[in-house]
Amino acid sequence: MPITYNIPTADHPKGLIAIIDIGSNSVRMVVYHALKRVPLPVFNEKYMCALGRGLARTNKLNPQGVGEAELAIARFLVMAQRLNVASLDIIATAAVRDATNGPDFVRSIERHGVKVKVITGEHEAELAAKGILASFHEPLGISADLGGGSMELATIERTQIGHQTSLHLGSLRVLDAAEGKLAAMDKLVAKELKETSWLREVNPPCLYAIGGGFRALAKLHMKKTDYPLDIVHEYSMSKRSINQLVEKLLPLKQAEIAALPGISSKRAPTLIPTAIILQQLLQQTGAPQVVFSVSGIREGFFFDLLDPRQQKEDALISSATDLAALIGRTGSYGKELYHWMTPLFPNEPLAWQRVRLALCILSELAWSIDPNFRAVWAYHRIIQSSLKGIDHKERLMIAMALYHRYQAKWKGDRPELKLLDERERQYARCVGLAAGMAFQLSGGRAGNLHHAKLTWHDGQVLVALDEEASPLRTDAVEKRVLGLGEALRAFSNFVL
Repeated sequence: MPITYNIPTADHPKGLIAIIDIGSNSVRMVVYHALKRVPLPVFNEKYMCALGRGLARTNKLNPQGVGEAELAIARFLVMAQRLNVASLDIIATAAVRDATNGPDFVRSIERHGVKVKVITGEHEAELAAKGILASFHEPLGISADLGGGSMELATIERTQIGHQTSLHLGSLRVLDAAEGKLAAMDKLVAKELKETSWLREVNPPCLYAIGGGFRALAKLHMKKTDYPLDIVHEYSMSKRSINQLVEKLLPLKQAEIAALPGISSKRAPTLIPTAIILQQLLQQTGAPQVVFSVSGIREGFFFDLLDPRQQKEDALISSATDLAALIGRTGSYGKELYHWMTPLFPNEPLAWQRVRLALCILSELAWSIDPNFRAVWAYHRIIQSSLKGIDHKERLMIAMALYHRYQAKWKGDRPELKLLDERERQYARCVGLAAGMAFQLSGGRAGNLHHAKLTWHDGQVLVALDEEASPLRTDAVEKRVLGLGEALRAFSNFVL
């Protein structure tokens, strides 16, 4: 007699939110901490079950994969109960919806007292695109979500989703249908893509690649090129780089692929069809670059639960605010600091304004750390954080600015900083120094900065204190004013 789990499905719950995604290649459960614009995953576990292996030949789910998936889901259901989640949703995609024994598999899972939602290909494409909306700032291009049994495509224009389609181009399906032969795989992929006419009409500036197979290619390229930042989300590759990587992969045998850095033995068999699909997709769409995403249909499903106001929130600012709240820094000081230092940056690009606002919100992130370690700790906290809505350069700029919030001079060297040009480094330093000086005048508390008017005139930083705040002007503060002025003059040389 199976154990039953009476856990409600998501309907704007208050508490932990669990989503189980039954894919053609893997089964995963993610538990999010709250219904927030950028939620934190408190549990994230995946099993490579390959439910879709052999589907192209047999029209049935892989028997071994069925057993492994049932065991994985049984574990997930127990964990969901142990975590006392407020809601649990189970979604199944291509393999389950296409297999003749898919309904039998669903019934075996639903015996536990849960409901499995088998979503359509079009709905899957929509959710994948919403996953991009959830994690990128004003994305523009085509989302491509590659699983084992299908690939879902959608056009995205900042906040809107346009064309949506689902193709029988899953990595396992292509491998099975072509019996592992390169020429047959290439022909099959080209034929399927050409039948989607809108791909050649949209001229996307970017392709957003979703799925473990695509991420494996990104990780491999990062290892091969000694990329200094170990973050796959928002890692980008040019069309030329993709072509070069694919040409190096095609001659390799499966054992050789499995020996490549970051490639698991379970991922190795599908890496070649994955690479061919990505290469052909770039050729068909004309997209000049690929940006990789760790967000997909689960994040899109979660995004759908948010109300319209939450969906419109800036992911970076929301995640920065939540990160600050985790260490007890709430209130209006961050926004006050942002407006207070704005006169220092009259020609600031719009994109950098978001970076500066995020820094201001996070300016007291290291308040509880020993003063000797605050700068380095704060830098690494940003690099390793779950901030969303920023690319790698912007993440580094925030990290560097926060370092300089606590320490005026940079000590040591970090290989990832080579991703920033000198202008970006100088800007980050100026923002950080301004935040450090503000603390000396306000104590990091809201409502205090209005006593000190900050201006930037003729290459000089001027701080005018009112009568009440005049005792705050000390040699230490003057030294910070002079240091900030020197940094701003250096930055101005790059602006002009």
